[in-house]
Amino acid sequence: MKITTTILIISLFTILTSCSSDELTKNKAESMAIECIKGENHVKTTTSYYGVLEQWDRFKKKNTVFLESYKKLEEKGLYNMGELQHVKGVLGMKERYEISLTPKAEKLLISSKKDAKGKITGKFKICEYTFESVEEIHEIPAENIANVKLKFIRINETPFFKETHEKANPKEVFKQVKYKKTNDGWKLCDKQ
Repeated sequence: MKITTTILIISLFTILTSCSSDELTKNKAESMAIECIKGENHVKTTTSYYGVLEQWDRFKKKNTVFLESYKKLEEKGLYNMGELQHVKGVLGMKERYEISLTPKAEKLLISSKKDAKGKITGKFKICEYTFESVEEIHEIPAENIANVKLKFIRINETPFFKETHEKANPKEVFKQVKYKKTNDGWKLCDKQ
């Protein structure tokens, strides 16, 4: 009786696993990824300051890029720089600039936060990543999962995107995701 029950359980398990043994193909994995993403691209951002910006005269020689970077952003049509003001502070003289956003920069602004002195920390869109393809699939039948390598490519670079962002935001990015095998077939997200 014990042997019969064990054989019955093994047979039932074999039937259940063989019935749901549909393979995860590249086309199926890509269509599921597209369905889960729903055309939403991943937005990458950078931080830039505007509003009232100040620089101490004594640190000006050490930080020469301060003004240069803002002039470049002004040339790209993102910032409007006000007149230079010399203001006396606790540690001596400092330069003060009033920097405002152009409508072009306002369209790229994701969020901002203003401090007590009028300096605004802005988070600006620099680029997006969109799904491109499935690169490889590695099924693990014992765990009812598949490790899938997805490829995303960089698109829609904005004027805030600089050469320095290239290293942190390469043209192609690969992401490893897990697909789950359920009674209803393969799934990547709850939308399916």
